[in-house]
Amino acid sequence: MNSLVVWMSKVGREGPRRAVALFNNRVERTDAMRFGFKSRPLLFLVLFGVVAFPQHACANAGTPLMWAAALHLLFGNALIGIGEGLLLARLFSLPKVKSVTAMILANYLSAWLGGLFIRGAIVQALPMDLNNGWMWFWIMVAATYCMTLLLEWPFIALCFRGIQNWFRQSVRASLVVQSASYILLFGWYWLASGTSLYTRMDIVASADLALPESVLVYFISPADGNVYRRQLTGGSEQKIFELNSTNHNDRLLIRPSTTDSNHWDLVARFETESRSNPHFVDVLTNMMVEAAPELRSSRTGTPLNEGTTWLNFGRAQRLGSATNSHWEFRAGFWPIEGLKASNKTTGESVRFSYETPFGMWTVRNVVHLPTDKVFFQLGWDQICAFDPVRRRVGLLWKGRGPVPVIEKANIEQ
Repeated sequence: MNSLVVWMSKVGREGPRRAVALFNNRVERTDAMRFGFKSRPLLFLVLFGVVAFPQHACANAGTPLMWAAALHLLFGNALIGIGEGLLLARLFSLPKVKSVTAMILANYLSAWLGGLFIRGAIVQALPMDLNNGWMWFWIMVAATYCMTLLLEWPFIALCFRGIQNWFRQSVRASLVVQSASYILLFGWYWLASGTSLYTRMDIVASADLALPESVLVYFISPADGNVYRRQLTGGSEQKIFELNSTNHNDRLLIRPSTTDSNHWDLVARFETESRSNPHFVDVLTNMMVEAAPELRSSRTGTPLNEGTTWLNFGRAQRLGSATNSHWEFRAGFWPIEGLKASNKTTGESVRFSYETPFGMWTVRNVVHLPTDKVFFQLGWDQICAFDPVRRRVGLLWKGRGPVPVIEKANIEQ
């Protein structure tokens, strides 16, 4: 009330109504300033967390790389274009408005054309696997940089139109500006990517993994879509069934025999147009083996009639003597979640993943083997194994939907 009287005395002839209005205006501005001062650090942290650290995005709503790419394609190109345009205008004495406009258009063109179409088609055509994936990653980093120079140079050349030695200056300007922005953009995507498969693990040959010799693997060959088997430690593969599978999501699964609970049936699951009604084909029946039933089957005690390769993730089931192991393994849904190994006794934890703009692989069909090795499918057609103690990962051979078992003869021995 005292503040209201003071303000009324100051306004004099303008009257009480004006005084009240001025007082209210002062109060509103004061409250707004206080709110802005108190909330600004929190608001800054929120914005900084969303923009500068995309790897903290919620996995349930996609991966950090998905968010990083979406923000780049929708809003990041405008910010990069503004920065490149101002840098171009400052270093080469060009008009700011013209430079900024040209670079915004150039960035949207190169990002959408190069990122979604050209780069996507190139990556899909590359003969990429575990052994050469890291090499191809750096090749694509260099190729994308060159592609950016090629796609955006005409816009920079347009800014130098009518200037003496425009070609030489535009090439020089393109190298300077694109190098500066590409370094920032590389850092943005690096923060959002998962590269621990190559940066924290050792990629080795299968012979360096010391895999158990008793394990036999059934799998679908990506070459002809038929079912083969081979020893986990190597040797020639044997064709056992004419399946003619053509879908990446087709896989093999093993479940208790319907006629003898001590035996197992190897079944091929075909993906159909109706996902709720998959097609099943008996490959082998009444097998005298030791197997690792799938997680949902072991919990319910009923055969598992669902789950494509894409959906076969989660905790690894144990095969043979692995039931007594202190290690536990789990495959995540997204590529960035990869494969996690944890030791219940020592508390040790190991995780690896691979998800980058130039390739990504999910981990599926995970089985905990004897000798604490892990058998899994990487991507669509790579059958691999992992040693968590030595942090070694190796590509065994190409195949999909694999099922490892131990034959009764080996169990008795």
